[in-house]
Amino acid sequence: MLPVLFLAALAAAAAQNDTQPARPPSPRREQFRVIYEWNVIDFEWRSPADREAYLSTNRYIPQNVLISGINFYGENLFLTVPRMLDGVPATLATVPVQQSDTAPKLKPFPSWEDNAVGNCSALQFVQNVEIDKNGVMWILDNGRVGTLTQKPNPMCPPSLVLIDLKSGKNEMERIPFPAEILNSNTTYLNDIVVDNRDGDYAYITDNSAVDPGIIVFRRSDKKSWKVRDTKSMSSMPEASAFRINGTSINLPVNIDGIALGPQFYTSDGNIDRTIYYCPLSSFHLYAINASVLRNDSIEGTDGSIRPYVVDLGTKASQTDGMKMDSNGVLFFGLIGNSTIAEWNTTVNFHVGQRTIARDPNYIQWVDRFTFDDRGNIYVVVNRLYNFVKNQVFTKEVNYRILKSFTGSKSYIFSEDLKPAGLPGAAAVPTLGASVLFIALAHLLA
Repeated sequence: MLPVLFLAALAAAAAQNDTQPARPPSPRREQFRVIYEWNVIDFEWRSPADREAYLSTNRYIPQNVLISGINFYGENLFLTVPRMLDGVPATLATVPVQQSDTAPKLKPFPSWEDNAVGNCSALQFVQNVEIDKNGVMWILDNGRVGTLTQKPNPMCPPSLVLIDLKSGKNEMERIPFPAEILNSNTTYLNDIVVDNRDGDYAYITDNSAVDPGIIVFRRSDKKSWKVRDTKSMSSMPEASAFRINGTSINLPVNIDGIALGPQFYTSDGNIDRTIYYCPLSSFHLYAINASVLRNDSIEGTDGSIRPYVVDLGTKASQTDGMKMDSNGVLFFGLIGNSTIAEWNTTVNFHVGQRTIARDPNYIQWVDRFTFDDRGNIYVVVNRLYNFVKNQVFTKEVNYRILKSFTGSKSYIFSEDLKPAGLPGAAAVPTLGASVLFIALAHLLA
């Protein structure tokens, strides 16, 4: 039987909650439990002979296959398998939501052919995906493979790939990013959130070592632009050292995780949302309003958005992936603490952070989160520090998916507000959880 992970000590949680303002009671919660775990990742091959052929030609090297991203749709969990090293036969795959095996084989998605290395019509290097409320999958394909090797190969342009899952045809629409926006030799498309308002927007973190930033993509006209802010999007030296279960590693990684808050009314009656983000190598969480990034006339040079960025404060440790639910509760990992945490964004960040699970044996590098349609949250734990150091031991469990019932659903399904003045809209527009409100709370804390 796969283990259940214990919540943090009740005394510590109670002490922390004593400092928090009153807020609505949380829904009934379950402890996190392991639903899937693997020593190494294997696939649903077309035949045993095909598997042997991949092994004999080093197109499949089991210890080089790592699970990173996760998303949910229908009866499947979609897993991303970035080609950081050689020997990764597929970069996007599925496993069933309903368990039949504790270590299922991954089924390449959409097909084996659509994961062929070197075919620029196929997926090359998928770090993360998002699935919007219309059933469209948004795929980040870096195009460059072997990013942890001596000679990374930018064999295809970095692209956004769209698949309409509702149709069932799984046809890919590939939209390469313009060369003047992204450098295919240095860009690293890391994470994505999608806003289905006004023709659909995506906000994408690029943790390029030389040009970090947030890429904004507008689907209605397929236009993209990039915004930069060195202070909030760059790694910090004091946060570049990681220590997990006695293993130390130095990773000066720039902007990484990103999350999108619920809609709110601004003081002038417009509708906005807050974007939250952080570098991997940082203890800070930052916020900016989506309306700022949506302005395609804003200068892409460093510092153009600096007046609009709010530093919400510090976390106990570094964070990789994060995910917002539809009510504005942010779920995130604290890597050095072997912890999963949450924050209700209506509460000041300094006092509102709460540990919901801690276990040094099972929570070793939280990577990404997703929600299903039944109130469950899923978490990928992948011991990335061992993978980067080439210390993956195939006789140990290296990859896990954890699950907990939270009663939550994804931010994708947060309430759609009506413009002020229309029937059903709020009689008096309120500021909501805007960055301005958060900034004031920060100053008054």
